[in-house]
Amino acid sequence: MKKITFKEFKNLWEGMEACENGYLSLGLGPALNVHIGYHSLDSKSLVLLDTGIIKDIPSSYAVEAKNVRLQNGSYAVEFRLMKNLLNDTFLRLCWDMIDYSETSNEPIMAFINRYISWQKLLQYMKTEGLTYKRQKGLIGELLFLKGVLKTENYHTVVSAWTGPDGGDQDFQFSDTWAEIKTVSMAAESVAISSLQQLDNPMKGTLEVYFLEKVSEGSGRLNLYALVEEIRGTFDRDLLLLDRFNLKLYKYGFRDEEREEYEKNYFRLTKHQTYNVDDYFPKIIRSNVMTGIQECKYSLSIEYLDKYRKR
Repeated sequence: MKKITFKEFKNLWEGMEACENGYLSLGLGPALNVHIGYHSLDSKSLVLLDTGIIKDIPSSYAVEAKNVRLQNGSYAVEFRLMKNLLNDTFLRLCWDMIDYSETSNEPIMAFINRYISWQKLLQYMKTEGLTYKRQKGLIGELLFLKGVLKTENYHTVVSAWTGPDGGDQDFQFSDTWAEIKTVSMAAESVAISSLQQLDNPMKGTLEVYFLEKVSEGSGRLNLYALVEEIRGTFDRDLLLLDRFNLKLYKYGFRDEEREEYEKNYFRLTKHQTYNVDDYFPKIIRSNVMTGIQECKYSLSIEYLDKYRKR
């Protein structure tokens, strides 16, 4: 079956007549038997059939998940939208579960695991937009992504951007990884926010972008303009564009908040890459005492110079 874009998926569901317990099969095949429709007249529902027994599927205030036994003795999992204000988020969740699991060797478990990865987002979904700090952080990640697109396969790069999906590092490739930080021009340190952030058995990099807030002008960075530039790179591959847009959505980026993003302009003063290996100064799970659950610390930029990639 031809993969379905998010727009096609949304139009298909939104075009259905709301009918209690009315569902439409997406025709994905026996390995992923998905139906979309309505649990009730005002409650969208996605049903994954032939799942077998799956225990302890979490629900949130936004989405109720149930493993139910049908009259024919088979089992299914129903995902029901409980808060209609989050209709757009629910549609993106459902499309992402389908898109993520279609090519998996174990599509049902991939489907469930993708749902679980959304739980933090669903539980703590906020209505306010990206803070100034988050905008600045996203610019750093997009600058790195844009740079890697020059040498790597587009699909590989977008898939490797795992930060919005809850990954321990912002980018995770098959043979390396990268954690992205944005700091002010005069910064003397870089903040590391968890034990996991630099904890990876592979060698990776710490990418530090020094951004100075400036007024509007030529050659200045703006979050919305940067997003649109990268989107233009993907405009001939709608599925890839959908996957990129979904990462942005998970990060908290909303197109309707364009005016807010366009208020902030930055100048990139420099970009430093530091090699992270066993000798790099870091606090990770294996080198802290038992009982320490979380740890935040700062790294001296001056000291890190010896690890800088020349």
